[in-house]
Amino acid sequence: MTAILNEPPQGGGKQQLHNARFYTIKPRAIESLAYNKLAKCLAVSRESGCIELWNMEYTPYLDRVIHLQAEASVEALAWAGSKRLFSVDLSGKLIEWDVQQLKQRYEHSPTGNALWCIDINQQETMLAVGSEEGHINIMSIENNELTYKSLFNKQKGRVLCCKFDKSGKRLVTGSEGCVRIWSVLKGQTLHTMTLSAKDVIVWSLQVLGDNTIVAGDSVGFVTVWNAENGTQIGRQRVLDNNVFALALNEEEDRLVCSGMEPPLIRVYSKTKIRREESESERWIKYIQRDVHKHCVKSLAMAGPLIVSGGLDGILTISSSERNSERNVAQHAPFLKGSVASMATESRLLLLRYPHSVQLWRLASAVVRPEEEQQERWDQPVGHSEDVVVAKAPQKLLQLKVREKSFIQAAALSPDAEWICYSTLTELRFSRLTLEPLAVKRLEEDLPSELTPASHILFTEQGKQLLLLDPSTNRLNFFELQPDRVQFRSSLDLGAQLKGTISHLVESLSGGYLAAASSDNLIGVWQLQASGNRHAAKHLLNLPRHRAGTTALAMHTGRPRLVAAYADGRLVEYDLEKRAFTCETAEYLIPDTKHFCINGITLDPLNPNIFLVHTEEFMYVLERNKRLFSEDYVVNTKSKKYSDESRKLIAENPNGMRLKLELPRQHLVHVFRLSLDELVNVSITTNNLLASLPQPFQRKKFGSA
Repeated sequence: MTAILNEPPQGGGKQQLHNARFYTIKPRAIESLAYNKLAKCLAVSRESGCIELWNMEYTPYLDRVIHLQAEASVEALAWAGSKRLFSVDLSGKLIEWDVQQLKQRYEHSPTGNALWCIDINQQETMLAVGSEEGHINIMSIENNELTYKSLFNKQKGRVLCCKFDKSGKRLVTGSEGCVRIWSVLKGQTLHTMTLSAKDVIVWSLQVLGDNTIVAGDSVGFVTVWNAENGTQIGRQRVLDNNVFALALNEEEDRLVCSGMEPPLIRVYSKTKIRREESESERWIKYIQRDVHKHCVKSLAMAGPLIVSGGLDGILTISSSERNSERNVAQHAPFLKGSVASMATESRLLLLRYPHSVQLWRLASAVVRPEEEQQERWDQPVGHSEDVVVAKAPQKLLQLKVREKSFIQAAALSPDAEWICYSTLTELRFSRLTLEPLAVKRLEEDLPSELTPASHILFTEQGKQLLLLDPSTNRLNFFELQPDRVQFRSSLDLGAQLKGTISHLVESLSGGYLAAASSDNLIGVWQLQASGNRHAAKHLLNLPRHRAGTTALAMHTGRPRLVAAYADGRLVEYDLEKRAFTCETAEYLIPDTKHFCINGITLDPLNPNIFLVHTEEFMYVLERNKRLFSEDYVVNTKSKKYSDESRKLIAENPNGMRLKLELPRQHLVHVFRLSLDELVNVSITTNNLLASLPQPFQRKKFGSA
C-alpha cells in the first residue's frame, strides 16, 4: 500500500541517508553453545574471552555478557537448573558463574591440566569434566555447592567429549580411537568401542533415552552404538571430514550434525524401517541447511530451532522443520551496548571496537540546484535515489588500549570536545581539538568517582558527563570544565533496578532520565532543572512487561518515553499523565519475530513518526490518526488502501501502522544528523568475513 500526500509531509518527509559501511569489526569465533530450557537462555562462549547470555523467550537478543580474564578461553559450557552456569577452559579451570552479577561464583582446578569437556547428569547432582591427560573428574553440585566427589581410572589420551546417560549411573566419553562407557559409581570402564582407525578422533557425543550412543568423528562419520552391550548398530558418512557437533531435540527424533568439510547443517529423522516381518529404527536424512561458509563448532536445540555457531562468529538460528515461514536468521557478532556516538554539528562519528576507538568525519554530498530541491512532492512513499558524494568519509584518529583490555563503553561529546571510553578496569578521558587535530588525555587531578563505566552519556550541550558504575548501578554526574572534570553528585539506580542495566537515555532537555534492566523493568527519574541540576528523584516505573526491553528513546521537547520489547511491541508513555499514549500489538512488524528492534529514532518535528531498526531492516511507523479522503490519493499500483488502512486504525486507534521498510545488512546503529539527515552504521557479511580464510569449496551439482 502506498499513499501519496498532496502536501509536503509535516517535518519534511525527505531524508538524506548516510550509509556508514566503514565499521569493520572482525569475527569473534563461537566456541561453545549451551541452552537452558527452564530460563529460556542461551549461553554462547567466544574466543575473544566472553560468555554471552541470549534471551530466547521471544525474539532472540543479547541480554548480558560475562567478561573473562584475559588468558581464559571457554572450551565448553553446561547448565544446571535455571541459574547455574558452568564452564571449563584450556587453563584447567572449572568455573561456576553468577549469571545475575556476571562474575565468578566458584573456581576449581580438578586436574591441573587443560579441560576439554563438561556434562551434568539429568538429576543435576553430578558434574563430569574430561582433561588433556585422560583424567575424568566427578564433582558434586548438590546443595548449591561445587565439591570434589571422585576420580576415574586414568585413560590413555585426552578426553574430548563426555555425556551422562539418562540414569546418571554411566558416563560415555570420546577420545582418540575409541568410545568408552564408564561406571560412575566405580570409576571403571564397562565397555570400550574402537573406531575404524586408531587416529580417528571422536569430537562429539549424544546419549539417547533408549541407551543409544551417537558419536561424530574426525573422518566425517556418525556411528550409532548400543550402550547395553557396546555393539555397533549403524554407521553413515555425514560430512567429508570432522563432525564437530551433534545435537538432539527434546523428543529425540531429530539428530542435527555439523562440522568442517563441508560446513553444512544436516538433520536426520528417526524413522521406523519395516522389512518383511521385522521392524527397526534408522536415522534418515531429513533436511539440510547451507547457512555457514566456515567451520561450525557447536550446535544447540531450542525447541524446534537449531542454533549454530563457529569460526565466522555469526550466531545462526534455523528451523528443524521443512515447512516454516522463515528458515534462517543470522546475528552478527556485534558488541553489547552502543558502538557508535555522534557529534552532529561537526559531523563526527566515534566507533567502538573491542580494543580501540576510531573517529571519522562523515562524507558530504554535492549540493543540488535550488530548483531541484523545491520540486513537487509527487513521488510515492519509499522512493529513493542516490546522491553524488562530494567528499569521502575520512578517518581522523584511532585510540588503542592493550590487547588484553576490552572497551565496554565509549562516547563522543556533542560539541566534539571530549572523548571518553572505559575498559573493564579503567576509564580514559581525553580533550579533543580539531584545528589542529590533537588529543590530550587527562591523567592528573581526576576525581576518584571517575571509575570504569558500562554506560557513558554526555548532555546535549556537552557540559556534563554521566557514568554508570555496573558493579553498584550507581550513576555519577560530572561537570566538564576546559581543563578538568569535577564530580557533582550520584544517583543510586540500584534502589529501583536490581538487574543489570541494559539501556540508559536522557531527554535532550535534561529533565528526565530513563533506564531499563535485565529483569524487564524500566525506571524513570526526574532531574531538577533549577538550582542544583544534578539533584534527582525517582518518578515512576513503567508497568513490568513480560518481554525484555530492547530499545529506549525519548521525544525532543515532550515528556514521552518510547520503548521496544522483545515480543515486537512498541509503546509510548507520557511521563506527566502517567499513561500509555500509543502501543502496538505483538509483532506488528513481521520481521521482529526473528530480529528484535535494536534502536528507535524520533522525528523532532513530527511526533507521529517513529523510525525503528532491526539488524536487517529500517522501518518507518506512523501513529494511527483519523484519515480524511481529501488528504490522500490512492496510488494506482496499490489495492484497497482505504479499506485496509481504516480497518487497522479502527481496531487499534492508539496504535501505529507500518509506513515504509528499507532493507539493510547487519545494521548496527541509526542517528539523526539533522532534521533531514540520517546516519546508519552497518557492516556487510563480506566485509565481516574478509579476514577469515577462504571458505570450503564443495561441488553443488551432481552430488548428494
